[in-house]
Amino acid sequence: MVDNNLASPSTALVRVGRSRVSSALARNRLGVASIVFFIVSAAAPLTVIGSGAVLTFANTKTIGIPIAYAVIAVVLALFAVGYVAMSRHITNAGAFYTYVAQGLGRVPGVGASFVAVLAYNAMQVGLYGGFGAILASHLNTWFGWSVPWWALALLAWLVIAVLGVLRIDFNSRVLAVLLTAECLIMLVFNVVELGNPADGTITFDSLSPSNLVTAGVGALLVTAVTGFVGFEGGAVYAEESRDPRRTVARATYIAVAFVGVLYAVSAWALTVAIGPDRIVDAATQQQADLIFTFNAGFLGGWIVDTGRILIVTSLFAALVSFHNTVARYLFALGREKVLPAGLGSTNRRTGSPYVGSLTQTVLAFGVIVVFAAAGLDPLIDLMYIGTTFGGLGVVILMALTSISVIGYFGRRGDTGENAWRKFVSPAIAAILLLVVLWLTLDQYSTLLGLPAGHPAVWILPLTFAVFGVAGICWGAYLKSARPSVYAAIGLGANSVIGRASQDLPARTDSSGVIPAITSPGLAMGPIRHEVFRIGADHPIGPVSRVLSEAFVTGEVAEWLVPDPEDRRRIYPAYWAMAVEHALGVGEVFAGGELSGVSVWYPAVFGPPHASPRDWDQRIDVMCGPYAPRFHALHHAMDAAHPKAPHHYLAYVAVLPELQSRGIGTALVQHRLRELDIASMPAYLEATNRRNLALYVHLGFQPTGGPIALPDNGPKLYPMWRPPSVHRGL
Repeated sequence: MVDNNLASPSTALVRVGRSRVSSALARNRLGVASIVFFIVSAAAPLTVIGSGAVLTFANTKTIGIPIAYAVIAVVLALFAVGYVAMSRHITNAGAFYTYVAQGLGRVPGVGASFVAVLAYNAMQVGLYGGFGAILASHLNTWFGWSVPWWALALLAWLVIAVLGVLRIDFNSRVLAVLLTAECLIMLVFNVVELGNPADGTITFDSLSPSNLVTAGVGALLVTAVTGFVGFEGGAVYAEESRDPRRTVARATYIAVAFVGVLYAVSAWALTVAIGPDRIVDAATQQQADLIFTFNAGFLGGWIVDTGRILIVTSLFAALVSFHNTVARYLFALGREKVLPAGLGSTNRRTGSPYVGSLTQTVLAFGVIVVFAAAGLDPLIDLMYIGTTFGGLGVVILMALTSISVIGYFGRRGDTGENAWRKFVSPAIAAILLLVVLWLTLDQYSTLLGLPAGHPAVWILPLTFAVFGVAGICWGAYLKSARPSVYAAIGLGANSVIGRASQDLPARTDSSGVIPAITSPGLAMGPIRHEVFRIGADHPIGPVSRVLSEAFVTGEVAEWLVPDPEDRRRIYPAYWAMAVEHALGVGEVFAGGELSGVSVWYPAVFGPPHASPRDWDQRIDVMCGPYAPRFHALHHAMDAAHPKAPHHYLAYVAVLPELQSRGIGTALVQHRLRELDIASMPAYLEATNRRNLALYVHLGFQPTGGPIALPDNGPKLYPMWRPPSVHRGL
C-alpha cells in the first residue's frame, strides 16, 4: 500500500535557484573502496611503521609495539561492532558527536563535539610538521637544497586547501593512488625483512603477550591507538556514501582488519630483521632512517629513495583525509547551529562543506606560522606531540561512544540488531578502552618522553577536560536559551526537518485536517523539494502525522475503518507504530521539509521486514473490531509480494493541502536514482488508478493482476521497476 493522491505525471519539480550554496552534502559519491581509502590513508601506514613504531621502540625501550598493534586491533574491532550498528540507524557527518548526543543526551553530545574538533584538528595540523621536516631533510640529502620546513608545509597546505573544496570522490581517487603505492612498498620491505632475519632465525619475541606487562604499556597502547586514528571516519562519510547502512559497516571492518594485520606484521618483521635484542638500540641510533637503511642493503638505493618519497606522500594522504574529517565535523555542527550556521553550508556544484574546509585551512595556517616563528621542532613539538595528543582525544571519544551505543539501543525496541551488537560488544569495548585511557594518562610522561613533573604532562590532557566542560556548558545554554536549536542537536541531515517539524500544528478541528501551515519553506513558494534521509534518531510524531493525515481518506482507508470518527482515533496510533518500525529497520525520507514522507524496505536477502514482529497482537489491541480487515490487507500484500531481490516502496504520502506540487514525485525519484546506481529493482502497490500513470512515468509497470481485497474491497495494483530505467530522472 503505497500512495495517497500525489501528483500528475506532468507535475515538474520546482527548480532550485542559482545559489551555489546548499545545506546538504553530496550523496552517492563514495562506495566501500573509496571510504576504505579515506580510512587507511588517515592512518598513514608507512609513516606509522617507518616513524611511529621505530620511535616507540626507542622511547619505551621495549619491543612490544607489534603485539600492541594486534591487541588494539582486537579492541577496535569490538568497538566497531556497536559503532557500525549505530551507523545503520544514524547517518550523520558528525559521527562521534551525534552518537553521544543520541545515546547519552544532547548536552553531553555538545561536550563530545568540542573534544572531537580539538582532537581531529590536533591530528591534522600536527602532520604538517612531519611533512615539512621529512621532505626538507630529503631535499637536503638528495639535492643539497636547504628549504625551511614551514615553506614545504605551507605548500602542502595550499594544495590541501584546494582539494578540500573539490568533489569528495576526486579526493578519494587521489588517496587511492597514494595509498596503493604506499602499501606495496611496505609489503616489499616486509618480504625483504622476513627473508633476511637476524642470525638466520625468525623469532616471535615481539609478539609475546608478556610484552604488555611492562612499565611502559600505556605508552605502547596509546601509540598503537594513534596509528589507527581515522578508522572511525567511515561514519563521517555516511551521508556521501552509497547505501550507508551497508557501506560504512563493510568499510570499517575491512579497514580495521587490513590496518591491524599490516601494522602487526610490519613491526614484527622489522624486529625479525634487526633482531629483538638489538631493535631498541638500532631504533635509538637511526630513528626514522632505520627501515630505509636496512632495506637499502638488499634493494638498492633507488627503491629505498622511492620509499622515502612515499613516506612523504603517506603524510600528505593523511593530511587530506583528516582535513576532510575536520571539515565535516564543522559542517555537522554548523548545520545544527551548535556552531555558527555558516559552517553548515556546502557548495551546490561539488557538494563539499567548503566553509568548514576553509575554516580548518585558516586554523592550520595560523598554527604553522606560530610554530615556525617560535622556532619549535616540527617533528617532536608539532607532529609527535600533536598526533599523540589527538590520539588521546579519540580514545576518550571512543570510550564515550561505546557507552552511548548501549544507551541508544537500550531506549529502543525493535531495531533489528541483536544483543551482541547492542550491548555485549560495546560493553566489552568500553571497559577495554577505559583501561587504555587510564594507562595512557598514568604513563603520559613516558609517552611524551618528559619528566613526570613537566607542565605539558598535565596541561595537555586537562585541555580535553576544559573543552568538554565548555561544550557541556554551551549545550546547557542552548537548551535554556535556544530550544529550537537544542531540539535539532544530533539530527544531522534531519536537523532542518527537526526544526520545521516543531512548527507543524497538531490537529485541532473536527475534520482532522491540519490547519494552514505557516512555517517558512512549507507553504511559501517556490518550494525547494530537497529530500533528506531520516534516521532512527528523528522524533516519530512529526513523521507519523504526515502519513496519518495523508491516508485518513481514500478507498483503502474507508474500507479498513468505515466509521470516520473511529478512523481518526485509530490512525494516529497505527501510523506511529508503522513509523517507529520503519525508522528502526527501513529507510525513511522526507521532502518539502516534512510535508511529504516515503518509506522503503530492503528485500535483498528475503522478504521485507515491513511490520514489527508483534504486529498481529498490536493490531488486535489497537483496531478492535476492524482488526480482521487490517490482517486481510496485510496477508493479501504478503501473498502477492515478489520473491526476487528488490527494494520495496511501502508508503509515499504528502500532506493533503500540499499535494500536486511534485513533492511525492521528488521523494520517489530520489530513491530511484540511488537504486539505479546500485542496479536494484523496486516494487510497490498502488492504491488507486489515478497514480498508475505517475508510476509508469517513473519506470514502474504493472506485474500480475490486481490484488483484490475481501468484502468487495478496493483493488491494489502491484508494480515492478527494473533498475536503470529512466536513469536520468
